[in-house]
Amino acid sequence: MIKDILLKDFIAHRNTKLEFCKGITIFVGHNGSGKSSIIDAVTFALFGKHTRKSNKNLIRRGANSAMVQMHFTLNSREFLATRGLNGGGVQPFSQFSFVSDGDKTLNRPIVGGERKQFGESMSSEIAKVLGLDYEKLRVAAVVQQGELVRLVEAQPKEFKELLNGLIGIDRLDSAYETMRDVIVGFRDRL
Repeated sequence: MIKDILLKDFIAHRNTKLEFCKGITIFVGHNGSGKSSIIDAVTFALFGKHTRKSNKNLIRRGANSAMVQMHFTLNSREFLATRGLNGGGVQPFSQFSFVSDGDKTLNRPIVGGERKQFGESMSSEIAKVLGLDYEKLRVAAVVQQGELVRLVEAQPKEFKELLNGLIGIDRLDSAYETMRDVIVGFRDRL
C-alpha cells in the first residue's frame, strides 16, 4: 500500500505531498488538473517509467530538476523509493531503501541507481519486492485514461498473457515444462 508520495517540480506539481488511506483511491478532476501526473509519479518512483514522451516532460515548466519520493508498505515492511531528474531529463540519483520491518526501524538502502552492469537495478529490486514489474502493476492497479478500453478490447491471446502473468500462471507453465522434460528424461533412463 502506498503510504505517501512527495512530488517536487514534477509535471504540474511544484511541491505536493499526498497521504493515502487503506482502500481504493480514485483521482477525479478536470483535464490538466494533475491526476495522470500522480500516476506517472508512482510508476516513475518505482520503475523509472511513465507515460510522457521523455523524462524532460516530467520536469515542471520553469524548474531545473524534479524529484519523486514514495513510501509504501508490504507485509508490515516499509520501503522508500526516490528518483530525481536534472534539467536534461537524466536521473542523477535514485535510491530504494528498507525503512522498517514492523516496529523495527532500519533505514537501510537496498540499492541506489540503475546498475545494470552488475545485474541488479533499483527497478528489478522493487519488482522482486512487489512481485510485479511495470507492465503488471499497470494492469493490476492502474487504469489510466483510455486503457480500460484497451484491456476490454484486447485479443484473447493478449488478454490471457496479461492475466496469466499477473496471477503467476506463466511461472507455473514454465515449471510444468521443466518438470515434463525431467520426467521424460527419467522415463528414458528406465
